[in-house]
Amino acid sequence: MSVAVTEDSLVQDGRLGRLVIARLKPNEDLIDSAEALCKEHGIDLAVVRGGLGSLIDGQLSYLGREGLIQIHVPGPGVEILSVSGEILSGASRLQAVVADADGKLFAGRLERGKNLTFITVELTLQEWLPD
Repeated sequence: MSVAVTEDSLVQDGRLGRLVIARLKPNEDLIDSAEALCKEHGIDLAVVRGGLGSLIDGQLSYLGREGLIQIHVPGPGVEILSVSGEILSGASRLQAVVADADGKLFAGRLERGKNLTFITVELTLQEWLPD
């Protein structure tokens, strides 16, 4: 079986470092808060190991056939079911699966400044140390 490798692929050697587990307070943006946590602990690059909690509203996006599609998930009380991605100051990319109050599911990339903590969000980050 052959596997197609494109010029868009990147393999990076490295190792996992310190673990940061934090509780975000109400009205804090998820991406900005994750970046602030990394800065506070001297971490240049981190991967999101997990997260749960609730957002006031959700604002996601994804690249569809007709370009960038925006998804607004009205709250309050949008539940985070899954969150993943990487934290890099000013260039973080987080993807999430969230549910609204009726249990309808939405998935996409979290938009910076538009996903504020409702009650609380628990976030686990782990430092990535490239070789």
